[in-house]
Amino acid sequence: MRLPALFAGLSLLAAAVAMPSTAKADTDGKVGIGGDLLVLIPVGDLSDASSVLIGPVLRGGYRVLPPLEVTGRIGYLFGLSKDQGSGVSTSISNLPVWAGARYFFLDPDAGPYGGAEIGLNFLRASVSGGPIDQSDTSTRFGFNLQAGYVISKELPIDLKLQFSHLNLLGQENGETAALGIGLSAGYTYQF
Repeated sequence: MRLPALFAGLSLLAAAVAMPSTAKADTDGKVGIGGDLLVLIPVGDLSDASSVLIGPVLRGGYRVLPPLEVTGRIGYLFGLSKDQGSGVSTSISNLPVWAGARYFFLDPDAGPYGGAEIGLNFLRASVSGGPIDQSDTSTRFGFNLQAGYVISKELPIDLKLQFSHLNLLGQENGETAALGIGLSAGYTYQF
């Protein structure tokens, strides 16, 4: 069940990035490929189960209108362990596959922007310490809301703040909301 969902998500991302690359490249830089380092700070009940999640996120985008870019992101966020006492620690890691859009408010390639994404989060919860050493995986549908700033066209460093709801749909009975505040910095290559 999880393998088809992963395949579907990766196929969607590949199609979103590959389709624009088959079009004739122009000087406006309609296709962007980049990478970010994302730090996700758990809030609410998620902060009881995991410490900070950190990792690389690859990003692709296609500018459908000068200020509007359709985006896709995939990465791996490693969850640092949270001490639960008695020598037991827990962590939650995430392999996100997100698709969305961002809108630049002033300049089409730089300045402030707002964005939103939906997608799959392949979550792995781990418990270790003492006689316990186990993990469980689950796939959840979630969303992100973003506010960011690209420094300039000449120096396309992308700084972003995001709110993430990692398990909006697909929650099991008794599962609480997995929320986080993310901070990222990255670089974009325009084609």
